[in-house]
Amino acid sequence: MLTAPSIPAPLSPVLPAPDATPFLRRMARELVGRYGASGELSDLVVVVPTRRAVVYLQNELSLAAEAGQALWSPRIAAMEDYMVELAGVQVEEPIALQLLLFEIMRDIDPRLEFDQFVGWSALLLQDFSSLDQNLASPRKVFEYLSQAKALERWDLGAEFSPQSSTTAYFRFWDDLQKVYYRLQKRMRQDRLAYPGLAYRLAQRRVRERLEAGETLPYHVFIGLGFLSKAEERLIRRLRKVGRAEVQFDGDAFYLEKGSPNRAGQHLRQYQDRLDLPWDNFGGAAELLRQLPRTVRLVGMANASMQGKVAGQLLAEARRLHPTGTVAVVLPDETLLLPVLHGLPPQEVPEYNVTMGLNFQSTPLFNLVDLLFEVHLTGVREGSQETGYGVPRYHHLAVSKLLQHPFLRRYQQWLDKQPDAEHPGLLDQVCRTIIKRHAVLLTAEELVEMGQGHPLLTALFATWNNCDDIIRACYTLIDLLKKAYQDQHSAIEAEYLYLFFTLVKRLESVFDCREQRLSVRSFRRFLYEQMKNTRLPFSGEPIAEVQVMGLLETRALDFDHVIILSCNENVLPAPKRHSSLFPYDVLTTFGLPTYADHEAATAHQFWRLLQRARRVDLLHILPGAEGTRTGERSRFLLQLENDLALQNPALELLDLTVTSPPGPLSLGEGKPVPPTAVSSGSPSPKERGLGGEVTTDLVLEKDAGMLLALRELLDRGLSPTALNQYLSCSLQFYFQRIARFRENEEVEEALGPDGFGTVVHEALEELLMPFAQTIRRTTANAQAPPLTAADIPGLLDLAPIMVKKALRKEQADRHARADEGLNHVLGQVAGQLVRRYLESLLEQPDALPLRIQGLEEELHTTVFVPLETGEKLPVRLLGKADRVDQFADGRLRVVDYKTGLVEKSHLQLLKRGETPAEAVERLLTDATPAADKVRQLWLYRFLLAQQGRPAADAAIISLRNLGAGPMSADMNFLTADGQDFVQHSEQLLGQLVRRILDPQEPIRKTDDLDKCQYCPYRGICAR
Repeated sequence: MLTAPSIPAPLSPVLPAPDATPFLRRMARELVGRYGASGELSDLVVVVPTRRAVVYLQNELSLAAEAGQALWSPRIAAMEDYMVELAGVQVEEPIALQLLLFEIMRDIDPRLEFDQFVGWSALLLQDFSSLDQNLASPRKVFEYLSQAKALERWDLGAEFSPQSSTTAYFRFWDDLQKVYYRLQKRMRQDRLAYPGLAYRLAQRRVRERLEAGETLPYHVFIGLGFLSKAEERLIRRLRKVGRAEVQFDGDAFYLEKGSPNRAGQHLRQYQDRLDLPWDNFGGAAELLRQLPRTVRLVGMANASMQGKVAGQLLAEARRLHPTGTVAVVLPDETLLLPVLHGLPPQEVPEYNVTMGLNFQSTPLFNLVDLLFEVHLTGVREGSQETGYGVPRYHHLAVSKLLQHPFLRRYQQWLDKQPDAEHPGLLDQVCRTIIKRHAVLLTAEELVEMGQGHPLLTALFATWNNCDDIIRACYTLIDLLKKAYQDQHSAIEAEYLYLFFTLVKRLESVFDCREQRLSVRSFRRFLYEQMKNTRLPFSGEPIAEVQVMGLLETRALDFDHVIILSCNENVLPAPKRHSSLFPYDVLTTFGLPTYADHEAATAHQFWRLLQRARRVDLLHILPGAEGTRTGERSRFLLQLENDLALQNPALELLDLTVTSPPGPLSLGEGKPVPPTAVSSGSPSPKERGLGGEVTTDLVLEKDAGMLLALRELLDRGLSPTALNQYLSCSLQFYFQRIARFRENEEVEEALGPDGFGTVVHEALEELLMPFAQTIRRTTANAQAPPLTAADIPGLLDLAPIMVKKALRKEQADRHARADEGLNHVLGQVAGQLVRRYLESLLEQPDALPLRIQGLEEELHTTVFVPLETGEKLPVRLLGKADRVDQFADGRLRVVDYKTGLVEKSHLQLLKRGETPAEAVERLLTDATPAADKVRQLWLYRFLLAQQGRPAADAAIISLRNLGAGPMSADMNFLTADGQDFVQHSEQLLGQLVRRILDPQEPIRKTDDLDKCQYCPYRGICAR
């Protein structure tokens, strides 16, 4: 056999295009041509990389036979299946392996806790498997590990501490060799193996059979990629005795010596180590550098668009090339459902899904995840160590669980039953939680809210051991399957069946009383099973349209390839050291590292492109939401900056999706010149954002609107309502005209309004003995003034009154006033009240304090002349926190503020301005300062209308007590000799006429800061 010649130089573009016959078709024809006539074909063993390749090769063999020629098929197997077959063992399930490993390690170290073991057991088994699969010497590896760890712990100055955690840590590495050999011994006794051990046994048994003189069948290895050391040694042994040949599928673009492309890294090594000629790697074919093809780099704004775009690209491909084969490749398997939903049924009536739907991508997994979240959050009043005994669940986790689509579907089914006893079951529970403001709920409360229905019991019954978890899962499955029994719910019923099999498997391997699994450990095992469980799809195995993962494309060729998620950290996967063994151990003993996996991914990518005439590579643009990285995949950059320079027949288009809804619209696709590849971000126009977009929400004041406004003015206009209109007339409309109710939510702690109410009520209770009237009701006409002698007694009462007000505020609520943030807020409120009382002793002329009224409700009616001559009656309402009386009989309106207010906030008349400018600010400004002055102005006006003219209007800021009562200077209202009441009536008339002005529509504010806490911001897209 000839030695491998040097790789030929790239052929000139004027030469004919290379042979692009699919690799497996060419192999099938060669096998039939060489062995078909002699009848030796059936004696062959043909090994391919995947089970999918087995199906394709069988089909190609049937097509390669001449018409009327009958052939016996060779034995065709996937490499992994064949290695297990050669080993003569059965691969054990991961859970059973972990339990066996725990039993062995517990014999060596009786103090090992199961929960501790669960955290690293899967990684340790994976390392054992890799060690065996790559034929590393266990003795040398563990000796190296033990010596390396001994160096780490070498500390001459440290005192010996045999029971320390450090000692236990290093003893773990010393015991690994014993664990490894005991595990192997136990598995061989039962003829079981983990995957890597099966590979070691397979090559060993082939060696033993050859040494015994047995003649093995002739093997043909086709289309393999990255080989483990066991696979490589098996091939070398068979080739040495002339019982095997190997055919790789490669291309000179990445195989030539000195190429920086890592796709050929492993194949170049095999060419040397296996002593193979260049023909066994594809020969002189220059597919990547000579075959004409069109490559489109399709960028889009977010990951969710990929399924839709892939479906539309596929529809286009089927219309233009109805007989071509197409592969939709998903490096990110979570996109399977979006892609399937995006497939056009008319253009693609038949397709095959080879990868299967991962159970973790199903809605049912989300339901299970939410169920565990409920039981693992909240207040743990049981065992902290195990996570069991969680009697109080957090309302957010409970509400999220009850709103899951699976449970909502069950409620719909329940409501349709003729003898429905629990209409709107889940809605009723959610409403009750909000009504009670229940932050933490016990299982008993939730079951009581659900009227004892089995669903609520299954969801929330306390878990005392993993038997309870399994029982809850079975009950949940039995209830939900009733809602999915009709024929339109086949896939949901399949989810439930798979979940049932998973739980059954866990029940069969666990003894919950013996292992004493924590909730988190049970969840880890369950999720491990879910990760390895796939929902299979039925379809035509060799359909022209295939949806598959990148690994499944090995040895397969397609006319058109659509690859999604061509971004870094997806293609290729991120660099992760997923091993308990240090990195130097992997490199020293030839175990695979992330660099090997990246090289294998590179080969899979470039090999898939070799014979494809049309390639669409979808990627997410930089800065997009939901992406793990904004960078294009390195493979796209290699296409632009390497292959495009070497293949003149390659047409490279850089496109951007501009309109997600409706038919696919790509930005102008310009061929990318080899010397200047465009990779910049698209402009707004290219992204489909061109054109002026108006987002303002405007409501005209038509006859109906004006009538509603008149009715409001007749019912009563408060200072708060007036300020709201000036601040945002749309919010005013939503709350006071349309009367949209705010979304009710559970308040875990007092909000700003509730906190202010607590402080106000505490002060009211403390000052009540000194007030003449309370809420317009005479309490004590001869009430004494508050003096310095009264302050000590009030300071003693302050904490009691604050607690009383706090309990009153929390009445009919589930949350306790003495727990969580409410306790902290209660302490703050008490401190504010105490500081205010103490400040009365420090301020001059503050005492004695004569209080004429507390929480005084003020109202009056003014008649506003309209342009039509009509005098419109407008009712004004207000509630003053306190009305004080000076020694000379004058009154002062006082308003408490729990926030910070400065004296400068209450000065509308700025230095150098005219009174008219201050009046204009009073009528139009929507600032917090102007709001406070307007409020005091209206209180003063209301008192004057009742024949009790107030000489002053002031604010007491409980966070600025040193300033004392801060007066709002309203002299600008009487600066020109006007009467306060008459001028105020005129100004109120202007405000009312503005409210009723049809030329001034209702619209939202331009100040986005005011939208931050607005309950209606979702309506006006803020």
